[in-house]
Amino acid sequence: MTPDAQLDESIADCRRGAARLATSAPAEAARLLARLRRDTFAAAEDWCAGACESKGIDPATPLAAEEWLAGPVACLRHLRSLQTTLEHMQHTGAGRIASSELSSRSGRTVARVFPETLTDRLVLSDFRAEVWMEPGISPEQVLRTTGQVWTGAAPAPRVAAILGAGNVSSIGAMDVIHKIFAERQTCVLKLHPVNAYLAPAYARAFAALIDADYLRLMEGDAELGAALVQHDGIDSVHMTGSAEVHDRIVWGGAAEGAANRAANMPRLQKPITSELGCVTPVVIVPGTWTRRELLFQARNIATQVANNASFNCNAAKVLVTSADWTQRAEFLAAVRAALASIPSRLAYYPGSFERYEAYEAATPGAERLGSAPPGHLPWLFATGLDAGDSDSRAFRSEAWCGVLCETALPATGPSNFLARATRFCNETLFGTLSMSLVIDPTTRRHHATAFEAALQELTYGSIVVNHWGAVSYALVVTPWGAHPGHTIDDIQSGRGFVHNTRLFERVQKAVVEGPFAPRITPLWFVGHRHALPASRALCAFESSPGPLSLFRLALHGLRG
Repeated sequence: MTPDAQLDESIADCRRGAARLATSAPAEAARLLARLRRDTFAAAEDWCAGACESKGIDPATPLAAEEWLAGPVACLRHLRSLQTTLEHMQHTGAGRIASSELSSRSGRTVARVFPETLTDRLVLSDFRAEVWMEPGISPEQVLRTTGQVWTGAAPAPRVAAILGAGNVSSIGAMDVIHKIFAERQTCVLKLHPVNAYLAPAYARAFAALIDADYLRLMEGDAELGAALVQHDGIDSVHMTGSAEVHDRIVWGGAAEGAANRAANMPRLQKPITSELGCVTPVVIVPGTWTRRELLFQARNIATQVANNASFNCNAAKVLVTSADWTQRAEFLAAVRAALASIPSRLAYYPGSFERYEAYEAATPGAERLGSAPPGHLPWLFATGLDAGDSDSRAFRSEAWCGVLCETALPATGPSNFLARATRFCNETLFGTLSMSLVIDPTTRRHHATAFEAALQELTYGSIVVNHWGAVSYALVVTPWGAHPGHTIDDIQSGRGFVHNTRLFERVQKAVVEGPFAPRITPLWFVGHRHALPASRALCAFESSPGPLSLFRLALHGLRG
């Protein structure tokens, strides 16, 4: 079969499935999700083995935990949370939100979504998460509209094209899950060439979706992707990647793109949602920290850089500190030491060396930390960047490799710093996907008004307090995507949200808050000694929660 014929057949299959999906009931969807959980767990071993081989990771070492956590574990949690939502709708006919979970914060309607259960409190102790709605959305509107894709009138049959990400193995899978169960669109997923090795694992995990004609998998290059999104049988498009790739899809390349922009005539004449890049900031609010707290946060930052060789759209890229913080030098030395202690990673993503060298050349004082064998890149660290240089490459372009920069803002105390840091992040840094805001409990208590103002004013789709923005991605009950407001001609970090397993409408951002310096090492931290058995145990728990799987998780997870 020719590629064109295969494309036509795949889309025709999904169009048949779309008609059935549009009229299916929550009970049917919940049963399908239960089957997917079993099949995904069965595929997990091969899924992670393929990812480890591609990224140069020994699958028997703690480093392999990254692939478990960012692969089948995240996917299984997504499936489990959606199954809970659909079963709730099956029994009540209403969305999975109670009026007691709604409140007002900084003038917005806010839904408390985590923790939901006792096991949530045990697995992520002292973490909580909220979904903030757009301004003007009342609690009554939230109660009325949540889950309406299933509780309202049947939607028109629709087929989506998904252009998968090449970096994190759960992204394409979770985009499929979101489209089918949160938007009721069947989909054709084109795997990214970098991780096309996932095709067999995806086919096994999602066999039920393929059998139902809800999903087709395709492998190919950019030419196939272009044919897919422009196909008459495709109603909508979702992609994960860079703003540059998005613009080529929407407007066309080079001269064609410029002409189409000038005429305001997009080449793509169908809806497109996207999750794109970001120069991810970590804002360090000045306070008085103990040595243990300082070392914990240094390791926290190093984790946000090193995970997945820094090929993450939420990887820490710019530390924002206060020039007047008395512990700034000590903290930066600790961050440097933490990064330097982490072995280099295989630079598996195409173009990594060129991007790295360009950033190194453009960044004054950039320092290579440690050595790197062939095929690897050492971590690159630079401090003292001029915050007034709004055209700095470090501020305006996502590095997409192991680079971390720091800039210090002049400020008179934590409240003044929070206001300045908010303006800097909103006005100078590229992107609005996610960020971290680190603040100790005493400083937060004494500067509560300024802290709340920062949460309200920061234009990011996910704000995670004291921890990595990826926590919001992994919770899945929190929506994941850019802050609303971007247009297709200034796309930045994209448009639309995925995950969002409560199925909220009119979301503005997710806010996740965690403990400042917990005694128990978070499972995702680099150097967690028992990360691999703990991540395997978490995979089993997400597949089938129970006392035994929870005990095994605690047994390994508490020994970080």
